[in-house]
Amino acid sequence: MKRAKEILSANLEGSVQLKEVAKECGLSVSHFSRAFRRTAGAAPHHWLMTRRVEAAKEKLRDSRLSLLDVALACGFSDQSHLTRVFTGMVGSSPGAWRRALE
Repeated sequence: MKRAKEILSANLEGSVQLKEVAKECGLSVSHFSRAFRRTAGAAPHHWLMTRRVEAAKEKLRDSRLSLLDVALACGFSDQSHLTRVFTGMVGSSPGAWRRALE
């Protein structure tokens, strides 16, 4: 589990596939997914999205970065993707969250 989280965290931008992580852990994709969900309490994809949102929150503190820059740096495909996921998890849009910090 520790190794899987390290790999996923190091590749927030989405450059690693689940089958590669499973292979690194010596498991099939289905067995890895079940074991990850059982241990982490969330599916690998949901866990990764949560980490991406946490990374986005950190980057949003830097007002020099545009929302698009934050989205791309955290592995979201575009600003709209960041907004959908962020709003679903946090309850407010990234822009509103950033303004609330000020």
